Amino acid sequence: MSESDQDSPGEKSSTERPRVAAEENSAAAPRTKPDEAPDASEAPRSDEEKLDSAGQLPAKTSGVDAENPDHGEVFSPARALEAVGDRWSLLLYRESMFGGTTRFDHFQEKFDVPSDVLDARLTGFVGAGLMELRRTDDDEEHFEYVLTPRGHNLEPVITALCTWTDGWAMNPGPAIPFAHDKQITDAIHDPDDHTGHEDGADGDPADDAAADQPLQTTICLLRGFDFQIGGKSLGSLAAGSQRLLAFVALHSTTVARDTVAGKMWPESTEQKAGISLRSALSRLDTESRNAILSASAGLRLVETVAVDFRQAQEIAGRLLKSSPQVQDSDLDAHAVALLSSDLLPDWYDDWVVSEAEDWLMMRMNALEVQSAELLKRKRYAAAAGSARAAVNAEPLRESATASLIRVHLAEGNQSDALRIYNRYRVLLRKVLNLEPTAALTELVANIQQN
Repeated sequence: MSESDQDSPGEKSSTERPRVAAEENSAAAPRTKPDEAPDASEAPRSDEEKLDSAGQLPAKTSGVDAENPDHGEVFSPARALEAVGDRWSLLLYRESMFGGTTRFDHFQEKFDVPSDVLDARLTGFVGAGLMELRRTDDDEEHFEYVLTPRGHNLEPVITALCTWTDGWAMNPGPAIPFAHDKQITDAIHDPDDHTGHEDGADGDPADDAAADQPLQTTICLLRGFDFQIGGKSLGSLAAGSQRLLAFVALHSTTVARDTVAGKMWPESTEQKAGISLRSALSRLDTESRNAILSASAGLRLVETVAVDFRQAQEIAGRLLKSSPQVQDSDLDAHAVALLSSDLLPDWYDDWVVSEAEDWLMMRMNALEVQSAELLKRKRYAAAAGSARAAVNAEPLRESATASLIRVHLAEGNQSDALRIYNRYRVLLRKVLNLEPTAALTELVANIQQN
């Protein structure tokens, strides 16, 4: 086919335009009252859906289950996809799902769509079982188009269609990797060809294996939020995307959608919270969307995504267990840094604050145990670092101060031990008007007597 025979992207062929125009002109006439209930005869029909002699649709295609009339519309996946398969339908359906628009006139104001086209599309949604027509609560003379449960189930399809559509933009961004890419590459290249690289040099098998490995995706929640791929930060994520990724990353199991929506938007109604969640999911970019498994059962992170907070929790858990499961890596500088970090500082959502408070208690206890373990191994500098991190987390915590005093005494630094004790005593008097306990005072009793 020559270039002259091909249409430019987004344009219809000359032979196709009259047919499309005829179809749109054959749609229902504009309503005098846009929000009134549509007449049954206005519903779009396929070639198989012919009216009988009485002017009614046959029972098997009328959109109602004749044997179970209470079940409402008959739902056909093919019919549902057909209903959202054109430009206007996709825009209207996306607005209904992610924007919460339900009124005829509101759709028309937002998109400036001709009333006959809008009428035909919304009627088609109702006929396909994706929407139902209800009277509005504030005005019984008007109707609204509300998504049915089956209509909500099309969310992954709508999200995928929108993502695919965005890929045709002027700057589509990086290509999305697929699991079968390597199989295609292997099929193109001759497996018996051992000529090496294009420059004639033999390739390093280790380098080839490393190239086949996907880049590690990491979500950082300690010291602030960060989303990294291959160790490089993607700092362009919107605040809403950060909140959604952080919420999912804080849970190691699947979280129901209703729970996510209710926790993240507690002041909204259940319906509006659900719309906000779907909107947040639709706004994720390709990289962050690939990090979340979205299903009807709920949301969770892909198993290969690493989370620094989960790693820190695992280290703290091993340190706090009574059985000796402490690993050498639980005592290194990286472990100390993880345990010394606050969870999402300067985030004040209720679901963040409660998690941050629990983490504070857990990491302070773990730091004290870590200091004791390092002290047993006579790694005094590291032990003092863990103890100081516990003191910095809560300066009024006596057990943390005691850990630091023990390290100084083990090193023979009596002056440092006494200085730490006196500083703690002054702070405790000033803030709480209390004295240190006898147990802490006994640690430095011999120094004071001398």
